Amino acid sequence: MQPFQLFLVILCGVTTIVAFPTTAIHAPPDVQKSTSTSSSLQELEATSSPPIPSQCTDPAGFNSISPECWILLNVTQYLTHWPSTHGKTCHPGTPFVQCFLEALDLGEKNCADITFASCPPPAWSDLKNRQFTSSLQDLQDYYVLFNIYSVWTFFNGYWAAIGNAGSLATTSVGAIVALLDPPKKTNGLLSNILTALSAAFSLLSLLPDLAPLTKAVVAGIQHAPSIGEDLFPTGTLDSRVAQFDQIENAVGTVSEYLQGNITSALAAIQKDAATFLAVTHSGSFSTPAIPSIPDQSHAILQGLETYIISQCLTANDWVIARAIDTDIHALQTNNTQPNWNIPGCSNDYDNKSTCGAYYYDTATDVTYTLTNTKNPSLDPTSDMLQFFANWTTPDLLFNGAVQCQAQGGSDPSVRPGAESVIAFCLSSMKVCTWDLNPSHTDTSHEFTDCPTQKGFAVDGCKDCDDGDICINVPFSYVGNYLMMTSEELTYQFCNKDGNVLGGDEVP
Repeated sequence: MQPFQLFLVILCGVTTIVAFPTTAIHAPPDVQKSTSTSSSLQELEATSSPPIPSQCTDPAGFNSISPECWILLNVTQYLTHWPSTHGKTCHPGTPFVQCFLEALDLGEKNCADITFASCPPPAWSDLKNRQFTSSLQDLQDYYVLFNIYSVWTFFNGYWAAIGNAGSLATTSVGAIVALLDPPKKTNGLLSNILTALSAAFSLLSLLPDLAPLTKAVVAGIQHAPSIGEDLFPTGTLDSRVAQFDQIENAVGTVSEYLQGNITSALAAIQKDAATFLAVTHSGSFSTPAIPSIPDQSHAILQGLETYIISQCLTANDWVIARAIDTDIHALQTNNTQPNWNIPGCSNDYDNKSTCGAYYYDTATDVTYTLTNTKNPSLDPTSDMLQFFANWTTPDLLFNGAVQCQAQGGSDPSVRPGAESVIAFCLSSMKVCTWDLNPSHTDTSHEFTDCPTQKGFAVDGCKDCDDGDICINVPFSYVGNYLMMTSEELTYQFCNKDGNVLGGDEVP
């Protein structure tokens, strides 16, 4: 049986016995461990009137509130035991946050729901009825109040950003579909579109100002998995399909659904002290200003936009083609091979590491491009410029597809890990590898891991000089034929339409 302490309370001349439970709410194991590792914390616990670190005495003043002071003031341990040591009786079912606010006579604030302007930042005046004296408990209460406000602000901002993104997406995804013009019957499950939109959280974690906060939320997910289920829903809306030529309506439905889940995630965090601590115990939310998440609405749309681009390209018979251990710009400019013009790569890479129809990943020394399996003569350069200027990144489109293929996946997924959230298969395009083997000079070795396209390396080009060997290759080809340096034979290259590709012959 849970132990209780008995107190006598005299109300209107009537003596009443009130029982309060003495059992404390336990923080997660990692939180409990962290409360005993600092010598500063031990000093605070050692005396009845512990010294308060000077940098933490005035959180509304010059030094302001800080993650360091959350630790130094031992707020985690204070909040772990707060319900049994300083709490007041609350109505059954009252969320922890609301109970804490009511205990400080701030019950008019609503910090457990997504409601604009209902949870203003705390001020010293919020505690004036307690004859504020900068005592340790006053400072701890202030830090708890500020974290309640910070968590609410973060989720309120994320909720607004998803709403903004949903509005913006009705324009951007429509523009993508209009540009790529996939077959009319192209569609996608609403659940996949929802997952792609929820990848917004993983993109927020890439922003330096927001990374500590997203990491703190991920820590909370380890303690309360239901938070992750709300933020990264799976297995929902499965039976509903969106036609891509009417996808604007689907995006609106999906963004509203995700906003409802964000509201549920905030409620779960604010409901009990242990879950709230799982999110806040690192001190990351003890920051004077939460960065504006709605300002990142364009950035967080990249997950959804990458998914739409990938699906439309696949429907139109495009695949990703890569050249291993190849720097396409270096090949164009090092006066060795290939000695023909690679369109758009005479100058250096741009700030996205692209030139013409190619992206070079410096980390892996791989060159990527797009090629069309039904019409290899198509030039993807213009579309790629549009993609990377407005909607996605080369890393998301190309490296994301490589990662997806390596894991054997096809549908998008978002998975919270120990410290971060990772999105998979936002791009699920097929990835093929150009064959660079010097001995493979025939019509059957275009790729090492994909079927050869019809007409590849067949002799015959318009305007081919007598005595030359002119062979068909895709527009963005980076295979072995380009590396030929045979002194006996001369090669020219043409596309499927028979037109000779620009540049010099390979001697």
